[in-house]
Amino acid sequence: MKTSKLFFTVLFLTQTFVIDAQNSFTTSGSEDIDRVRKEIVINSTTKENFREHSVLMYMWVGTLQHLGADLRSFYDIDKKYYQLENQVNRKKGKEKIEATQKMTVLIDAGFAKLEEIHNEYLKNGSIFKPFESDGKGFPKGGNMDAEWPMFQSNKHNNGYSEAPGPKYGRTAWKFPVGLGWYVRPVIENGSVYVTSPGMYTTCFKLSLKTGKILWKSTQEHPLFGIYKYPAMMSTPVIQGDKIILREVNSHGGNKGQAKNLVYIDKNTGKTISKSYAGHVDYRTQNAPVASNDDYVVYPFGVSDIYQYPPVCQNFNRLICKDKNNKKQMWDFNVGDIDALAEPVLSKYQVFQGTTEGYLYALNLKPGVSGQKNFNNEQATNEKKLIAWNFKAEGAINTKVLLDDGKVYFGANDGVIYCLNEVDGKLLWSKKVNKIEKRARKHFTNPLIDNGVLFIGSANKNAYAIDVNTGDILWKKETKDWIRAKPVATKKHIYFADVQGNIYKYKKNGKQVWCKQISTHPIFADLTISEDKIVLNDSNLLTFCLNLDGKVIWKHSILSAYWNNEGERIFTDVLSGGTYYQSKPTAANNKLFFGNPAGFLYAVDADTGKEKWKFEMGGAISVGPAIMDGKVYVGQQGGERFFYCLDAETGEVVWKQTVPGGWVWGSATVDDGLVYVPTVNGYAVCLDGKTGHIVWMYPTAKSVPAEPAIDGDIVYFGSWSRSLYAFNKKTGKIIWKANGVGLDSGTLISQDGKIYLPHHSNIFMSFNSKTGEILTEGNTNESDKGKYTNFNASPAFHNGKGFFTARVGIGLKGVPLTSKVYSVYAKTAKVNWTFPDGGGLSAPALANGRLYIGSGNYPYLYCLDQETGKLLWNYKMGTRIEESTLCIYRDKVFALAGDGYVHAVE
Repeated sequence: MKTSKLFFTVLFLTQTFVIDAQNSFTTSGSEDIDRVRKEIVINSTTKENFREHSVLMYMWVGTLQHLGADLRSFYDIDKKYYQLENQVNRKKGKEKIEATQKMTVLIDAGFAKLEEIHNEYLKNGSIFKPFESDGKGFPKGGNMDAEWPMFQSNKHNNGYSEAPGPKYGRTAWKFPVGLGWYVRPVIENGSVYVTSPGMYTTCFKLSLKTGKILWKSTQEHPLFGIYKYPAMMSTPVIQGDKIILREVNSHGGNKGQAKNLVYIDKNTGKTISKSYAGHVDYRTQNAPVASNDDYVVYPFGVSDIYQYPPVCQNFNRLICKDKNNKKQMWDFNVGDIDALAEPVLSKYQVFQGTTEGYLYALNLKPGVSGQKNFNNEQATNEKKLIAWNFKAEGAINTKVLLDDGKVYFGANDGVIYCLNEVDGKLLWSKKVNKIEKRARKHFTNPLIDNGVLFIGSANKNAYAIDVNTGDILWKKETKDWIRAKPVATKKHIYFADVQGNIYKYKKNGKQVWCKQISTHPIFADLTISEDKIVLNDSNLLTFCLNLDGKVIWKHSILSAYWNNEGERIFTDVLSGGTYYQSKPTAANNKLFFGNPAGFLYAVDADTGKEKWKFEMGGAISVGPAIMDGKVYVGQQGGERFFYCLDAETGEVVWKQTVPGGWVWGSATVDDGLVYVPTVNGYAVCLDGKTGHIVWMYPTAKSVPAEPAIDGDIVYFGSWSRSLYAFNKKTGKIIWKANGVGLDSGTLISQDGKIYLPHHSNIFMSFNSKTGEILTEGNTNESDKGKYTNFNASPAFHNGKGFFTARVGIGLKGVPLTSKVYSVYAKTAKVNWTFPDGGGLSAPALANGRLYIGSGNYPYLYCLDQETGKLLWNYKMGTRIEESTLCIYRDKVFALAGDGYVHAVE
C-alpha cells in the first residue's frame, strides 16, 4: 500500500501511533533500522519483508536497552508479536494468511511505538541515571573474613553474606575476559572477510585499505530469539566465488534452525544456499569447516541438550562431502577433535589432529593419495580411507601446517613435530624446556618463512626453529600466553598474546617493539596483506594495523556505533545464546570465575591482578566451588571431564569423567563431597579428595540448576519438571515432587523449607523433609504485575525472600525489562518492588543492602533491603546475562556481557 500522506497511521490495541514525516529524523545508529523506519512511512510492511522488519525491530529494541531507554510501553506489542509468530509458523491456509497480515500491521505499530520511545530517550535520557553514594549512612561493621566460596554464597544458595559489602558504587578494577573468538579474518584481493555472530548480520566484506563496509550478509528465520537464531562461528572459507560459514546455537539440535553450512555470494553477500552439517552448541567456541574447492570437510558430533535423554557428544567424526555439501563421500570416527584443531586439506588428503594425540592423514577418495587414479571411481570403493596416522605424546589441538612435502605441528607434550607428508614418518621433533600444563592449546598454529618455522606457546615464548633440523634458532619471552598464529614480512615477524599485545621482532629475534592493541585477549590467528596486519580480538573488534603497529581502522564484528562518550553501542545482538554465564566466587583473597573462552581465572580480589588461569575444552558457565583449598569446576561444549584444581596454583589435582561431560549448573560442596548437576541429566556426587563417583542418579533431562543442601539432604531440580531430594551421602531418594521446573534459577534450602522461583508465581515453598507443598506462593496478578516470569535464583535473609522476574519476552533470554520483589517468606505478601534488576540473574545480600544487576539494561543497583530505596547505580558496558554476583569483603563482583569482570567498591 502506498500513500503520499505526511502522516502514517496504524491502529493497534485501541491506540493510534503516528510517525510525522516532516519531523527531524534522528538516527538509531543503524543504517538498516533507519532504512526500515523510513520505508514504512511510505510503504507498509508486507508478507514478503515482514521477517526482515521484525528482526530489525527487535535489534532496535536491543539498542534502546543498551542505551537505557524506557521500554515498558512496548509490552503489549511484544506479547502480541510472539502470539502471532506462533500462528504464522503453525497455521495453514487462510488462517496463516490472516495471521501474517496481522503481523505486518503489528510490526509497523511496533516501529511507531519505538519511535516514541526513541524520542523520549533523546529528550529525557535513560530510565535510570548512574550515580555514586558518599557512603554516609551505610551500616558499619561486617565480617571481612566472610567468604563466598560457591554459587549464591553457600550450600543453601541463599545469596547472603556477612561481609560489609560495597558502599560507593564506583569502579575498583575491571578484568577483561572476552569471548572464545577464534574466527580469523580472511584477506583476498584487497578485501577482508569477517564473520559476525549477530542475529541480523552474519558476515562483512570490508575494504582492506579503509575498513569501509563493501557488503554485509544477513539472515532471517521463522523462530525468533537469541537461543533460536544461529550465530556464525567459523572462519570464512573462500571457495571460488562463494564464502562458506557454519552455524551454531543452543536450541533444537539437528531438528532446529542452526545446523547448516551457509554459502554466500562473494561479490554481493547474498545467501545462496544452506545445507546440513550438524548442530553445534554455541559454547563449543568454534565450528570449523575446511575446503579445497573440490570438497568440504568438517568435524561432527551430535548434541541436543533438550532431548530425552540429552545428547552431549563432542566432535569425534570427520565428514567429507562434495564442494556444495550435498553428496557425502565418507564419515569417519577419528576420536575426540578439539574445536580448535581445524582440519587441513591438500588436493588429495585431509589432516586432522585429536585430543588423544593422533594425527590422521585421510584420503579424500579412499586409497588415492596422489594424482594417479584420483578420478577412477572404482578405486574409491576398493582402497582404504586412512593413508597413515601418527601418535604424539600429547593432544594435538591445533591445525597442522603443510609445506614442501612436510607436516608441521605442535602438541601439548611440549613437542614440535615434523613428519613426511606422504607416509607420516617422523623427520624430527623438538621439545621445549617449559610446558604450560594449564593450557588447552600449548602451541599456536605454525608459520614457515624462508626456511624458518615460527610458533608461539602458552609458556610465554615465541620461537624461531630451523625447518630442516628442528634446532631452536631463538626464543623470546612474552608477557602472556601466545595463542594466535604469527605473520611475517620480508624483515620482521609479528606475534600476539592473550593480553592484547602485539610484538614486532627482527628475523634474528631482536625485539623492535611491543604495543597493546586490544583491551581483551587475542585468540584468532593474525593475517597480513599489502603491508597491513588484520586481526580479530575476543572483544569482537577487527583491527587493521600498519607495520609499525598503528591502528589504521577498526571495525565492530557485531554491528555497533560509538557515541560521543566513546562507548560502543550495539545495533545487532549476539546470537546463539547468552555467553557470559559464569558466576564469580571468592575465598582466601582470590576471586574465581570462568569465561566463554573456556578459561578459569584466579585473580587477586583487591587488585584484579591475575594469579593463574586454567583452560578447558568449552565455555565455563558455572561458578567455581571452593572447598579445602581446591576449586571444583566443569565446562560445557568441549570435553567430558569435571576438574578439581589446586586453588593456589591452578594445577590439576584430579579430573573425572561425568555422564555426558557437560556441566551448566555450578557444583555445591559440603562435608568433603561435591554435588554436580550435569547437562546429560545426571545428579552426581563425587569424593572431593579423589574425584571418585560416590553415587549418581539419572533424571531423564538436563539438570541446569545448582543443587542445594540442608542437613543430610541434597536437592536437585531437572528440566524433566521434577524436584529430587536425595540422602546426600548415599543418593537414596527421600522424596520427589513433579511439575516443578528449574532452569536459570535454582532453589534455596534452609530452616526446614525449600523456596524456589515458579515461573508464573512469585515463589513456591515445600517442606524440605517430606516434599509437602507449603504454599503456591503469591499468585496475585496485581502483585506480580503484567508479563512477568520468575526464572532466576532468589535470595533469602531475615524472613524475607528477594525475587526477580523477567518482564516481557523481548529477545527471549533478554527480557524487555525486569523487576525485583521483596516478599515475606511466611505470607508471600509483597513488601516492595523495584522496577528493574535481575531477569535471569540473582540478587545478593549483605549488611542490609541488596545488590542486583540488570538483565536488560547496563546497570548494577544497590538497594536498601527494608525499603527498596536505590542507594547507588553503577553503569557497566552492557547488561548482566545469566551470571550472578559475588560479595566479598567491601566489593561486589559482576561478570557482565561487555566482557569484563567489574569489581565495584
